[in-house]
Amino acid sequence: MNESFSKKVALFTVAHRSGLTVLTCIVSALLAIGILRTSFDTSLQALLTQSDPYLEELETMDAEFPRHLEVNFAFVASEGETVFNAELLAAIEELKENYTSIPFATRMTSLIDYRSPETQRRLFEKSLNNYSETELLELGRSAREDRLLSANLLSPDASLSFAIITMEQDNLTAPERLDIANAVLELRSQLRSNNPDVGIHANSEVLLEQSSQQAMVDDLTNLMPFVILACVFAICYCFRSATLGVCILTHTIFTLLCTIGTLGFLSFSFNSISIIAPLVLVIISVANSVHIISIYKQAMHKGLNKIQAMEESILHNFQPITLAALTTAIGFSSLNMSSSPAIQDFGQIVAIGIIFAYLLTLSILPALLIKLTSAPGKKAETSSPFMEATLEKISEFTLRRDKPIFWSCTALAVVTFLLLPLNETDFNRLDFIASDSDIKQYYDEVTKHFNRGSALTYGISARSEEAAVDPEFLRKVERFSLWLEQEAGVESVASVVDLLKTANRVLNNDDESYYRLPDTANTILNHLLLYALVQTQDFPLFGFINTDFSVMNLFVNATPMSNQELIDLDQRITDKFNAEFSDADLIHGSGILLFARMDELVTIELLQGYSISLLLITICLIIGMKSFYFGMLSIIPNLLPATIVFGLWALFVGQLDPFVMMLFSISIGLVVDDTVHLLSHYLDKRRSGMDQTLAINYAIKTAGPALSITTLVLALGTTILIGASTLYFQQAAKLLVPIVVLALVLDLLYLPTILRRFDNRFDTETP
Repeated sequence: MNESFSKKVALFTVAHRSGLTVLTCIVSALLAIGILRTSFDTSLQALLTQSDPYLEELETMDAEFPRHLEVNFAFVASEGETVFNAELLAAIEELKENYTSIPFATRMTSLIDYRSPETQRRLFEKSLNNYSETELLELGRSAREDRLLSANLLSPDASLSFAIITMEQDNLTAPERLDIANAVLELRSQLRSNNPDVGIHANSEVLLEQSSQQAMVDDLTNLMPFVILACVFAICYCFRSATLGVCILTHTIFTLLCTIGTLGFLSFSFNSISIIAPLVLVIISVANSVHIISIYKQAMHKGLNKIQAMEESILHNFQPITLAALTTAIGFSSLNMSSSPAIQDFGQIVAIGIIFAYLLTLSILPALLIKLTSAPGKKAETSSPFMEATLEKISEFTLRRDKPIFWSCTALAVVTFLLLPLNETDFNRLDFIASDSDIKQYYDEVTKHFNRGSALTYGISARSEEAAVDPEFLRKVERFSLWLEQEAGVESVASVVDLLKTANRVLNNDDESYYRLPDTANTILNHLLLYALVQTQDFPLFGFINTDFSVMNLFVNATPMSNQELIDLDQRITDKFNAEFSDADLIHGSGILLFARMDELVTIELLQGYSISLLLITICLIIGMKSFYFGMLSIIPNLLPATIVFGLWALFVGQLDPFVMMLFSISIGLVVDDTVHLLSHYLDKRRSGMDQTLAINYAIKTAGPALSITTLVLALGTTILIGASTLYFQQAAKLLVPIVVLALVLDLLYLPTILRRFDNRFDTETP
C-alpha cells in the first residue's frame, strides 16, 4: 500500500476528526434502531446442514406421517421401588387433570389411561384409590410383560414411566412455542411442589428451544460485561491510563451498536452458535484499536504533540490494520463454506463486525484519543513503553539461541501436524444445553433406566398403492426386521408387520400359532380395517402405514452409541435393504441421523474453507506487502498455531465436535494480525536498507507492545468464555486461548529465525 496514500489518510482523519465523529454518531444511532428487530432462532434447522440428501427424505417422511409437537413428562420412582405406588400414580393423575393448562394441548397418553391395542383391555380398570399395594405390584408385573407398553411408556424395571402430551396444532409461531414451554415449566413446578417425593422431569422440542434461548441470553448478558471490563482494564493497566479505557469502551460500544443494529435490519436471527459472535467481536474490536494507541503513545514519548503523534500512528498503522482487518474478515467469512446455517451466521456476524470496528478505528478513535488523553509528564517521558525492555531481551535471546529455537519449533510443527488425523469429530445437541438444566437431568434419568439411545425412523416405500400390504412384500419386511433385531446396537424393531401378526392372533382366539402374517392380501386389508375401527389415538393405524398403503414406517430403537457408531449402523441397514429390496426404496426419516452425519460433512467443509481462506489471506498479504516471496513466507507463522494446538489436542483429548472445528478454520483470521504488523514494520526497514538483525529488532520493538497487549486481551476475553453455560463455548475457549498465545510466541521467537534463514531479497549492507 502506497505510503503517500497512508499519509493522506492520516492527515485527513486527524484534520476532519470532529466531522467524522459527528457523522459516526448519526450513522451509529440510525443503525442502532435495528437492535429492536433482532430475534433468536433455536430450532433444529438453525444447526442442521442444508446439503445432506437425507434432509429431503426427512421432509418426505414428515409429509407421509405428520408428526405433532409432544411434551414428555418422566416420573421416576424412588430407589428400589417401581412407579406402581400410590404417590407416584397420584402425581400422574394430577398431570392428567391439569395438562390442558398447556396451550394447544389436546390429549395425554400415560400409564393410567393405557389400553392394549392387542387385547383392548385397560391396564387400570378401576379408580386408583381402589387399588391395594398388593394389587398395584401385581399390575406392575403384568405391565412389564406388555411389549407395547414397555417399549413406549414404561422402563423395563418399571422404575420410570412417561406421560406424553400432544399438541394437535401445526405451524406454531415462535411466541406460541415459547408460551407452551413456559406453561410446561410452570406445570412441572406445580407437580414437584405437590409431590416432593416423586422425581418429575419434562422434555420437549419447545423446552430445548427455550433452554437454548435462555442459555444464549444468560451467556450474552452475564459474560458480555465481564469480557468488556476485563479487556478495558487490561489496556488501562498496560498503558497506565484510565482515559484510554474510556476511549476503548466507547469504540467497542459503537462497534456493537452498529453491528447488532445492522443484523436486525438484515433480519439475522441469533442461534446457539452465533450468539457468541458479539463476545468474539468485543475481543477483536478492542484488539484492533490497541495498535493505534500503542504507536500514538510511543510517538508522544518521543516528544511529539497529540496531533503529530496521531498522524504518525495512523501513518504507520494504516497498512497493517487494513490488511489485518481484511484478512481477519476473510478468515471468518470462510465459514460460509459450511452448509450449517448456524456456522454461516457466526462467520458473517463477526465479519460484519470487523468491518465496523475497522471503520470506527479511523473515524472516531483518533478524535477520542486526542480529546481525552494528555501529553506524558516528565516521569512518563523517561519511562519506557509497555514491554519494551522485555521485548529487547526477547530479541537478544532469539539472536543468541537462533539454531535451537528454529529446529525445536520446526520439529514441534512437524510432529503435531502428523498428529492431526488422530482427532475424531462427534456432536451432541445437548452440549448446547446448560449442564445444570432439568433437560439434562431428564436425559440422564432416561439413559439410566433404559438401555436405549437414539430412536431411528425409516420409511419403506413400495412405490405403488397397496403394494406395501402385499403378503410377499410384508414377508420380506419381516425377514429384514428379524435381521435388524440381531444387529449389534439395535434394542428393538417395530412395524406394521407386528401389528398384523398381533391382529391375526387376536382374531383367531389368541392362538399363538396364528402369530404370523396372513396369507392373502384381502385378509391383510381386512385386518387393517378392523384395527382402524378399534385403534387408539396412541397407536393409530396411519402411524404405521400411509393412507394409500404404499409406504410403511419402520421404527428402530438403538442402544446408546456414538455418532460414528450410529452412522455405521445406518450404513449397514441401508446396504442390507438395498441388497434385499430391488422393488422398494428406503427413506431415512430421523433428524438424529442428520446430526450424526453432519460431523463428517461439516468437518470437510470447514477444512475446505480453511484452505480457501489461507489462500485468500496469503494473496492479500502478497498484494499488501508488495512481495510474493514474503507473502508466501507468512504462511508458516499463520498456519502453525492452530496445527500445533489441534495436534496436541489429538494426543491428549482427540474428540472434537464440528462447531469447535470451525475454530481451526477461523484461527488464521485471528493470528494473522501478529504476522501482518511484524512483517510490515520489518519490510519497511529492509527496503530502506537496514540489515536483518536491526530490522527484526525494530519490528519487534515497534509492533511488539501492541501485539503483546492484543494477545493479552484476546486470551483474557476468551478465557472468560470458560464460564459459559454450554460445553461448546467452554471447549472453544480452551482451544482458542492457546492458539492466540502460541501465535505471539511463534511470531516473537520463531519468525525471526525464519527471516534470518530465508530473507535473501534485500541488500544486506546497512547505509
